[in-house]
Amino acid sequence: MPPDAEKTRWGFRIAYLAVLLLATLPPPVFDLTREGLSARLSGAFDLTFRGSDVIDAVRNVLLFAGWGAVWAASAPRSAARNAFLRTIVVATVVGSAISLSIESIQLLSPYRDTNIWDFITNTTGSALGAAVFLVLIRSIDRTRQDRSYVGLPAFVLAAGYGSAVLLEALIPLLAQGVVPGYGGGPLARAGRAFQHFSWSTLGDLPLLSAILVLPAGILTVAALAERGMGRTGARNRVLVLVVPVFAAVEVVGGILGQPISAGALVMHAAGVALGAWLADRFLPAFTQRLRGRQRPAAILAAYLAFLVLWSWRPFTFATSFAAIQDGLAVQQFIPLMSHAVRFDVFSALDIARQFALLIPVGALLAVWPLKARGLLAGPLPGIYAAVLLELGQILVDGRHFDMTDALVGSAAVLLGWVVVRRGGLRPWGEILDRR
Repeated sequence: MPPDAEKTRWGFRIAYLAVLLLATLPPPVFDLTREGLSARLSGAFDLTFRGSDVIDAVRNVLLFAGWGAVWAASAPRSAARNAFLRTIVVATVVGSAISLSIESIQLLSPYRDTNIWDFITNTTGSALGAAVFLVLIRSIDRTRQDRSYVGLPAFVLAAGYGSAVLLEALIPLLAQGVVPGYGGGPLARAGRAFQHFSWSTLGDLPLLSAILVLPAGILTVAALAERGMGRTGARNRVLVLVVPVFAAVEVVGGILGQPISAGALVMHAAGVALGAWLADRFLPAFTQRLRGRQRPAAILAAYLAFLVLWSWRPFTFATSFAAIQDGLAVQQFIPLMSHAVRFDVFSALDIARQFALLIPVGALLAVWPLKARGLLAGPLPGIYAAVLLELGQILVDGRHFDMTDALVGSAAVLLGWVVVRRGGLRPWGEILDRR
């Protein structure tokens, strides 16, 4: 391997290692007394799974899944095809070693609780992240010769956007709540969520939620149609599954402490169902009317428009410079500062949602770049978009710019681009080619 490639590989890994350390290490205050160490050490091997461990498990899996994905992304190009299991095993072993080191340091801190469940979930996250990344590359490699609407398997777009939709349904950005009496194990949490459920929530029908999830239905039907299923059959399958899927997501949200909302369930299901119907009805006309670079250009423009909806909601903008200034703080411009102070399941899911949304942008640019060279080449336009979407939140009342989110979005674009290229796909042309 060329020395520059080797440096780049380890550069990515070290950068994400820094993310892990900043997000998990305690303040540099240590308690080295025998009593303190003995108490924390005995608690570290307590296998009792408490209610709070559910939240920690979700956070840990998401955080270390990023490590697994970064390790797999920076592995040799042949890893997905010729060293699938070995790459996953190495990513898992290294992830577990990092986790063990972090937990050992936390053992010395009076402000953190070392727990064997953290080690288990961190290790699991490393394995899942690497496995999902490599499976995605393999899937692209196996289908790259198949018919597709835009020169890219639609399941890549559907998987990214669909994941963001499920995360939004799980913990809505603008409608987070807490079930009264929150606590206990998973079954107790679910029971309490059902106990406080009210059909009156049907009166709260968030229209924006239905609009945001609509592309998930369109992309799912397109992905199924590419795999040989008829559009009407794909639409019907979506219609059958959409309500049970979102009902299950509401229950999982209840376990995490989020109130179950019948209104949100109805609007999410209705939005996806409408998207599936639109795909069945208009996909043929869309493919016939737009050909060549016009089709990816239209898809990219529409996708970015939906990203604006996701990023700048609720569209109540600051009306004065003083209001904008009040919403700015130095720590917002320091990477990882906000998450070093607060990194719970809600912030973890928020990061994961944004990450999932922007992966398709990089994937599409991998096969249809704006330009082959220069400032608009490769994934660069997607990175610009990720930063601009985050900067725009400075003008939105109740939203805040966070450098961490801008970096996460940029990383998602880059990862989507890498996945598609590692899958063997190459550019079909330039979107802005005027010839």
